[in-house]
Amino acid sequence: MKVRNATHNQWAAKIINDIGEKEYCDLFSFSNEEITISPHYSKNADSIINPDKLLFPKTWNIMGDIDCSNNIDLNEEIKKLLDNDINNFTLYNYVNEDIDKSVISRGNFFISSDKFMEKTDLNILIEPKLDSIDDLNLNDCVNEKFKLNISSEFFKNSGANIIQEMAFLISAASELVEKYGINLIEKISFEVIQGNNYFFEIAKIQVLRIIWSIISKEYGKQIDNCIITAKPSTKNKTIENYNNNIIRSTSECMSGILGGCNFIKSIPYDIKFKNRNEFSERIKYNQLLILKNETSIDKVNNAISGSYYLTYLIENLAQKSIDLFKKIISNGGYSESLKNDGLFNHILLNSKKEKEQYNSGEKILVGFNKYKDE
Repeated sequence: MKVRNATHNQWAAKIINDIGEKEYCDLFSFSNEEITISPHYSKNADSIINPDKLLFPKTWNIMGDIDCSNNIDLNEEIKKLLDNDINNFTLYNYVNEDIDKSVISRGNFFISSDKFMEKTDLNILIEPKLDSIDDLNLNDCVNEKFKLNISSEFFKNSGANIIQEMAFLISAASELVEKYGINLIEKISFEVIQGNNYFFEIAKIQVLRIIWSIISKEYGKQIDNCIITAKPSTKNKTIENYNNNIIRSTSECMSGILGGCNFIKSIPYDIKFKNRNEFSERIKYNQLLILKNETSIDKVNNAISGSYYLTYLIENLAQKSIDLFKKIISNGGYSESLKNDGLFNHILLNSKKEKEQYNSGEKILVGFNKYKDE
């Protein structure tokens, strides 16, 4: 067999000849997204995904997130991060606090709010609560200057798989465009929550870009390279053996970076059992600074090119996500699905399935169901 020109079937025959048919079949597995994972991949001439043409930002940036409701000196907090080359900030629970002009000139600042804010010189980042999306009212400000950041946190941390996360996120964005007009498309960015299925989560970033490009094109305002922020999940973080959470969130940040996110956030390793504290905040940012400055992870612009496996995942996740998106739309859209519990029932069923997988040991969570400290 000539390796260079070998087909997928020829590779399969070679492996079966080497290890036996039963052993070969045992190497196949299935994800919770109902995607078959093969033990080997080769170039697929029929693939509609060209990995060399996937869109990646020229660079990715760390996003600092500061909760102004905590008893902190905001200017000192910002200066400390600026001195560590963290120049992008999202401010939560901000109430017209004075920020030094010398500080403002050094960074990009976004005020997070679930509604439009007036009388501020900083960028407004409206982040709607997707469990009550009807409460959002943009009628009086749709032509104003703001960004609309739509997050999958409500879905992913409740137990959604990747297909559900993508379909529900896009259906929520589509519903807002339908309600407030196509000019909203240019204001929309996304925040996705990275789980622990590493290669699937890498593929997910590109899946979101592809689907939003398709949907926005249908509205007549195609956005090929939407802004995406990635952030680790809290669902798989543990109280027992909590230091493992640092490794988990690091790999989740890496999957977002390799997938092509524009901004990356992290979470404190003790988020499940402690309030905000200086120690875990420092570890959180050091984690991102090490990824940025010491790993060379940003030296390759397109880490997906040449990976037949990732190309396969992108194509299958995108198709299944679009199919579910169409189903949500045909059932009345995002809000209607949410009101009728149809949307959330999907998530709860997947969450229950995943919990059973951990309890049975089918899935491993180090320090929780395996390799626990005695």
